Formats: sequence, C-alpha cells, structure tokens
Amino acid sequence: MTDVSVPTDMSTIYAPTVSTTTVTPPATARDVAVLAAITTTVLAWASAFVVIRWAGESFSPGALALGRLALGSAALGALLLARRRWVAPNRREWVLLGVCGVAWFAVYNVALNAAEQHLDAGTTAMLVNIGPILIALLAGVMLGEGFPRWLLVGAAVAFAGTVLIGSAASRSGDVDLLGVVLAVLAAVTYAVGVLAQKPVLRRLPALQVTWLACAVGTLGCLPWTVSLVERGR
Repeated sequence: MTDVSVPTDMSTIYAPTVSTTTVTPPATARDVAVLAAITTTVLAWASAFVVIRWAGESFSPGALALGRLALGSAALGALLLARRRWVAPNRREWVLLGVCGVAWFAVYNVALNAAEQHLDAGTTAMLVNIGPILIALLAGVMLGEGFPRWLLVGAAVAFAGTVLIGSAASRSGDVDLLGVVLAVLAAVTYAVGVLAQKPVLRRLPALQVTWLACAVGTLGCLPWTVSLVERGR
C-alpha cells in the first residue's frame, strides 16, 4: 500500500499570489487640459521676450505695457461676458487682487520692458527666471506648501543656471547693471503677484481673477496713455 503524504500547512496550497506590478492610471481629460495649459503658457511666455525686444524699439516701457494690458483686458473681458459667471470678491480678495494687478501686471511689465532695452532677450529671460524660484520658496513659507526634495533640487539647479549666465555676461563686458536690476525687479514683482493670486483662486474663477488683475494693471499704467497714443499714430 502506497503512503500518500499530505502537507500539514494548508497555507502552502492556498497562499495568495501578490502582484508587484505598478498599474499606471490612464490620463484623464483634466490631466490633458492641465498639460495643454502649461505648454501654452510656457510657449506664450517665452515668445513674449522676443516680441518685447522688437516692440521696444518703437514704444517706451510704460506705453508698451499699457498697450498689452489694455488689449488683454478687452479680450479677457469679452470671454468673461460670454461665460456669464461672476463671484463677488470679499474685502480680503479685493486687496489681494490689487496687489496681484499692481505687482505682476503693472510693475512687472514696465520693469521687464525697460530691462529689455538694456539687455538681450535671452539674458533677460534667464534673470527673470529667478521668479519661479522665489515663488517656490516663498510659497513653502507663506502658503504652507512645504519644501519637497525635488523642489529644492530644481530650485538649486535653476539658480545655478541663472548665476552661470549672469557671470558669463559680466565677463563678456556687455552686461548693463541697470538692466540686471530691472530684470530682478520684474522677477520679484512676478513672484509677489503669483503669491497674492493663489489664495484668491481657491474661491474665484480663474478667468475672473485674471481679468480683474489685468484691469488693475491697466489702470496702473494709465500715466503712459499720451505716450502710447503718440507712438501709435
């Protein structure tokens, strides 16, 4: 008679198999929309430096800023009317919108336009790129967003690139100190504007926030109305 051995530990027979394969969730429509928005913003922002350099030969920094902001306010206002969605800002949100409009839309544009009359478009763009570094660091402190490791690594790399370009320009003897100061001013006011805008976007629609800030910036640049009209003839 043949002996049949039966395992005493039944878990060896019925032990579940655990898969270690990571399943990547499919991209949603929201992910695609966010990626498209980021790509469009980067391309439009990058091309603006070249156009500003070219237009700066015909317009003063303030007049150029006023013209751009007036056109932007008109276009955004038309879109806002078509959407027919409005959320009344509270007192705190009005203050933040004012800070955003003055800092990011008015001062930033005038300073950037003036900087490009002293520096080439590429150098100006690299110097203004310290703006995102300031935003990341200040958001970690002021908005409680923290300091992830890769954020700090990216900020360090970006800052090192800015320093490298600045030092190369200074060695070439073509650097204009006033242009550098204006570009840094543009970066700082850009960071201030973004930080002021972030809390407002938690409740107000993005289109409305952008239009209001652009309108505030337009009002801030009205002193250059005569210059814009004269140059536009």
